[in-house]
Amino acid sequence: MCSVEALVRALVDVSEKAANVARLCRQNGDIFQLLVAEKSPDEANPRFVQDFKTLADVLIQEMVRHDIGKAFPDMRENIRGEESSTFTNSLGETITVQVGDSLEETANLLEKVLNGNKLVADLLAAEVHRSVVTDEAQSIEGVEGEISPADVGIWVDPIDGTAEYVQGKARETAVPGIWASGLRCVTVLLGVFEIESGRPIVGVINQPFLTELEDGAFSGKIFWGVAMDGVKRTNIPPREDVAGGRKKVAILSSAENKKYIYYLRDTLGYSIVFSAGAGHKILKLIQGDADLYLVSTGSTYKWDTCAPQAILRALGGGLINLQETIDTKTVVELSYAKSSGKCNIGGVLGFRTHTQLMEFSKLL
Repeated sequence: MCSVEALVRALVDVSEKAANVARLCRQNGDIFQLLVAEKSPDEANPRFVQDFKTLADVLIQEMVRHDIGKAFPDMRENIRGEESSTFTNSLGETITVQVGDSLEETANLLEKVLNGNKLVADLLAAEVHRSVVTDEAQSIEGVEGEISPADVGIWVDPIDGTAEYVQGKARETAVPGIWASGLRCVTVLLGVFEIESGRPIVGVINQPFLTELEDGAFSGKIFWGVAMDGVKRTNIPPREDVAGGRKKVAILSSAENKKYIYYLRDTLGYSIVFSAGAGHKILKLIQGDADLYLVSTGSTYKWDTCAPQAILRALGGGLINLQETIDTKTVVELSYAKSSGKCNIGGVLGFRTHTQLMEFSKLL
């Protein structure tokens, strides 16, 4: 058994290492071009004409598997991620990315990926092997509960919003508190789920590019939550359903089905906001900047939703399977049981409180 507090600490710290790697990879535009590869047809999200992965994606995923697997060995085989562990460099060479036991081993492998660029390989390897302790230690102190590492798994989305990450632009807000697109929509998502029940129980979201600094660099912020039997903890501050008397906000993708847009806007009175990144959109729901999240197609995956769903559950909200809920006329939460597959087929409806769910259920 291990304490939930220890697991949350480990996930929060490795999420900040992930954010550091993501920021480092973006610092030099010329170098960054070496770090981008187009996904194969089997890997790509069919929603996108071109779907990319970066070395940062692959390296972060393997770093999480290495660090968490080392701290909790019985959990290692159940750490699952969005990306394959292979990366094709600009010379067309396909290399399996792994984190070595030593900094030198990792640097040597990365040097091959980077066409012999030893300087960048050494910088990345140093970040991967650096010990990181975040400022969240105090907020995590006292989290109760124990779990068996062999009974849980982790879904990793190393960089959610890769298209925004590749483009690298910091764009204007859609409405106050919500970014329409750009680097601020990029998140690192780490979600823990119970293998037998399929329930998400711990979530960590890291937003690496939240604040742009004077020198053009960025700093970020970490959000976490625990939702287990008898234990609900999060570092999200309390917020009213509709803060400051603002209009209700539904946050969607710009490709959303028009019938849902019209229903939310014209019948239920929501202001519609379009934004990038599933993790970012649900984070805005978590923070109370939005009141409802909707995607009506199967274009999100378990790695997109596991972490934010755990945090929402800690707040009293949740994510449900839209189509199954419509078909069965009962609330069907997203599940992470093996039989549920990787894709959230049927779409997703997210709510921060049951008030929003009950309102939307008039359509269901």
